[in-house]
This record gives sequence, C-alpha cells and structure tokens, in this order.
Amino acid sequence: MLKISRYQIIQVHMLLAAFLLPLALMYFISGALYTLDIKGHIKKQKVMLQLEQPFSPNLDVLTQVAKRGLIHKGFPLPSGEPMLKKKKGVYELRWSDLKYAVKLQSTRDPMVAKLTLKKRSFLTQIMRIHRAEAGSIFKFFTLLLVSGLLIIFISGIYMALKIPKFRKPTFLAMGLGLITFAALIFT
Repeated sequence: MLKISRYQIIQVHMLLAAFLLPLALMYFISGALYTLDIKGHIKKQKVMLQLEQPFSPNLDVLTQVAKRGLIHKGFPLPSGEPMLKKKKGVYELRWSDLKYAVKLQSTRDPMVAKLTLKKRSFLTQIMRIHRAEAGSIFKFFTLLLVSGLLIIFISGIYMALKIPKFRKPTFLAMGLGLITFAALIFT
C-alpha cells in the first residue's frame, strides 16, 4: 500500500494552491463582477460590402468576402474558425476569437452584405473565459482548476483532521457549511 506522509500532502497542497491561485483569482473576481452586472464593453463597427454574386450560404465564398472586407477596412482577421449559422431562417457567417467577433449577414439587397466587427474589451474577454466561451484550452484549465481546488479542499480537511485540536472545529465548520448550503438550496 502506498504511504503518503503529511509532509508530502502539505507539499502538494501548497504547490497546487500556488500554481492555481492566478486562475482562481480570475474566476473569483470575474464571477463577482458578473454578479454585479459589470461585464466590460464591446466596440462595434458596421460596414456594407458590395458582393460580386448574390449572398448565398457558402462558407468558403462568405469567408473570402469577409476577409476582403476586413483587410480593405484595416480590421484584423480573427484567429478562430469561420462557421455558418442559420438564425431565423437566414444564414450568416460568424468568425471569432477571444478579442474579435465578425458577422457577415445578408441584407434586403442580395448584392450587399453587412459586415459587423466587434472588438471586446479586456474585461469582456475575461467574462468569455468565465462563461466557457473561449475555446478548448481555457476549458482544459478550468477543469484543471476544479480538480485542483477539490484536491486542495480535501487535503486541507485531511490535514486538519490529523491534528487533534483541529478535529472538532473542522467538523463543526463542515457541518455549518453543509447546513448553510442545504438551507440555500431548499428555501
């Protein structure tokens, strides 16, 4: 059987806490700001583009139209993958990354498309990470954070229960936490 010493548990607890603290702070602060309805801002710019052929739901063609329009207007190209989305029976191109979002839509004139560029503020980018809208790498680190925090909580409680004078206060705190959580859920 594998024997883990208290010193090894303290080391894992300490190093994991130190490594995850910056990510945890980002989630704690952004969650508090989101709760207070502080979400950052988005700058929007709209451009009407003349098309060479009528607007059609062709990803490659619409991507090229969007690229030409963005380059012509000096806008950056998003690093994400463009995709077609059907909204209320109408197709539009969506293309985004953490900082920029581009939308190309048809207009009443089939030879004109509306290109909308959104530039997100730093705070808005953080909120996208918080809401799991920032891609796979951020989802991976979020799952790492959740797993790490669970290990930190469990190891902290384990260490507290191994010290006789901390057992009773630890059990009382856990009981109070459980009662508080249950009261919030069932009221």
